[in-house]
Amino acid sequence: MSQESIADEAKKQSPEVDKELNEALKATFPASDPVAVGETTSTQPDRPLNRRPAELDLELVNELARHVDKTHEKKQDK
Repeated sequence: MSQESIADEAKKQSPEVDKELNEALKATFPASDPVAVGETTSTQPDRPLNRRPAELDLELVNELARHVDKTHEKKQDK
């Protein structure tokens, strides 16, 4: 596409699209992020910020890993 046709396309943009792009540019930070025109999906985090991660039972994890290993070995023997 030539520079002239790009400029022609830019001139054809509606004022509404131009306004949306300007707002998206203002909201984009840092500058390396792509411009996103559209609605935000949420203003709240996906989970409460004070929620702690689940505690893992290392003994149970190791027991399950041994079970999986035994099951895998049985399938290979067949």
